[in-house]
Amino acid sequence: MKKGYIRLLIFSLLLIILSLFNAFVVNIFSGYKIVIFLLIVLVVFNQIFVMERNRRLYYRDILFEILLFSLTYFIVYYLLGLVVGLAWTSNYLTMPYITGILIPIILYCILREILRYNMISKADNNMLCTIIVIILFIILDISNAFYFTLFNSQYDVLKFIALAFLPAVSKNISYSYISKRIGYKPLIIFDLIFSLYLYILPIVPNINEYVMSIIYLIVPILFAFKILRFYEAKKNDKISSNYHAIKLKHAIVPAILVFTLVYFYSGYFRFYTIAVATGSMSPNINKGDVVIVDKKYSFNNLEVGDIIAYRKEGVIIIHRIAKKVSFGDSYLLYTKGDANNNMDDFVIKEDMIVGNVKQRIRYIGYPTVWFNEK
Repeated sequence: MKKGYIRLLIFSLLLIILSLFNAFVVNIFSGYKIVIFLLIVLVVFNQIFVMERNRRLYYRDILFEILLFSLTYFIVYYLLGLVVGLAWTSNYLTMPYITGILIPIILYCILREILRYNMISKADNNMLCTIIVIILFIILDISNAFYFTLFNSQYDVLKFIALAFLPAVSKNISYSYISKRIGYKPLIIFDLIFSLYLYILPIVPNINEYVMSIIYLIVPILFAFKILRFYEAKKNDKISSNYHAIKLKHAIVPAILVFTLVYFYSGYFRFYTIAVATGSMSPNINKGDVVIVDKKYSFNNLEVGDIIAYRKEGVIIIHRIAKKVSFGDSYLLYTKGDANNNMDDFVIKEDMIVGNVKQRIRYIGYPTVWFNEK
């Protein structure tokens, strides 16, 4: 074996030992510490091996392909969110969030991919070196998760494997293969898109962690297949000059449609939609229907017979106003479901009301109701 490969193996094994130390003994890779660590590693690497120049072949075309892939992913992802529901991102773009989470993630992604590219390039076609480098980045990605996981049962072990280990394996094998063929810049762009949207977008699909683990397992593989297939086609001159224009045209319309639906479904703006989960308002509003709620309403102008959406103990209820009673300078409302025999046994106050129901759309909310029931 060449001396260069031996040095790379020793260098990789030392980094693996440090990553295992982080996983089993003391957490040294949290926050900005991992950024400083990678900076030191890159400086040392440059002294031993000399850094490689990034490949720039078809860079703009590949960048556009990444953006198309990301757009397609978000279309599918938010369509799934329309079924399972949407959730607000906590601490959305606050300064502590930006400095404590976003900036370290950005720096970590950039430095990690530069290091990966250089190590994979030095490994060249040596299979042992390549495998060891991939193992290093898998351990580096999961070391923090391993340190903070309590392995008290077989369930904890299976959970760690499903949520951390398998996605890390899929990601680092795919990324390493792309890095070797194309370079690190496309990977940085894709990884930042894929890693940061949870911290940047105010509304995200409320998908449970096991479904997300499947997504994190599959998406890197699909991404590698798509980008490398495009790269080979481009290299062999099999891509037409208007390829991206056609792709973008086909993606824009469904993207606008999906994000318009998200706009209504999220409750972030004046109008939004609610899937009806019971038959208490039948036959006028049935289980599985979707109602459009107007949040801009006048409480004093609400009248008996109006249908309102209000929040009771964390649940949104869609019922009709059956009684309106003066109470000082305001009113108290009593509601009733059209299919119920009696009025609801509680009072509706102004601060409970979400909005005034304006319209219903039949059946389209049933997948959401069915999924949440299951």
